[in-house]
Amino acid sequence: MNKLSKWQGLFCSGMTPIHSLSDFHDVKLQVKRDDLNHSHVQGNKLRKLKYNFFDAINYKHSTIATFGGAWSNHILATAHAANICGLTSIGFIRGDELNNKPQLWSKTLIQANDLGMKFVFLRRDEYRLKLEAERVKLTLKENDSPYFIPEGGSNSLALSGVSELISEMMQQMQQPTHIITAVGTGGTMAGLVKGVFNTPWKKTKIIGIPVLKNALSLEKEIEVFIGDRKQNNWQLYGSYHCGGYAKTNKSLCQFGTKFVKNTGIDLDKIYTSKSFYATYDLIRLGQIPMNSRVLILHTGGLQGGSIVNE
Repeated sequence: MNKLSKWQGLFCSGMTPIHSLSDFHDVKLQVKRDDLNHSHVQGNKLRKLKYNFFDAINYKHSTIATFGGAWSNHILATAHAANICGLTSIGFIRGDELNNKPQLWSKTLIQANDLGMKFVFLRRDEYRLKLEAERVKLTLKENDSPYFIPEGGSNSLALSGVSELISEMMQQMQQPTHIITAVGTGGTMAGLVKGVFNTPWKKTKIIGIPVLKNALSLEKEIEVFIGDRKQNNWQLYGSYHCGGYAKTNKSLCQFGTKFVKNTGIDLDKIYTSKSFYATYDLIRLGQIPMNSRVLILHTGGLQGGSIVNE
């Protein structure tokens, strides 16, 4: 089986299911279970990597390179995807203090290493420079110009993969008034916004819940991803980050533990716990009005650890 066939095999399982939750304050709630699309290249990561890997394989690249932190879902998903396709992978990792100290590595890095990903640990200032950092340039040159995928996997090809969620959901359910997603780099949110453009769902409001303290800069990133389309059907709510990336608090943990127990749907502690918690809070506060029909996108990310264990 060639590389392309191996990658295509990941998309043969069909549409991920939509599960109904109990109504809350007269709001109908459903969940798009994209956490079930693959055990490792999970959720929005599979959607975002789909066309990037098609592109890399079609252009005969043998190596994939990308950026991420020590707990990055994207790093592990990329390592798994490359391993499945028989490609090598390079991860530029934030934090040079981890260099040559595997005892300090996260579970994510340990798993990615086991899958064959080669690490280049960067200082914070180098990491901010991304492709302009000298060590990054040298590594790419030494490895015969690998196929580069941005941090979080967010680029135009990623948006094409995410936007397919809309056509898929249009076959599964009545049009929702709101679609809610966790937001990291903004690619998934932008893909949903572009996905509803020029469809019968164009009036569906896309709500993003940033998991980092950078909602203002994210708005600009999303506007760049969307392009010239002046759409006003999306909004970020930036107050649910709980202190920043991978940060939690008592209210979030209590909500997540109760939700998992009542529904059997697991939530990760970094992304989905915050987007699901925010959904219920926005309904409680009246920001999402009664009689709305809300679809929450479960973006996966469970490799980062369940909120129940926080």
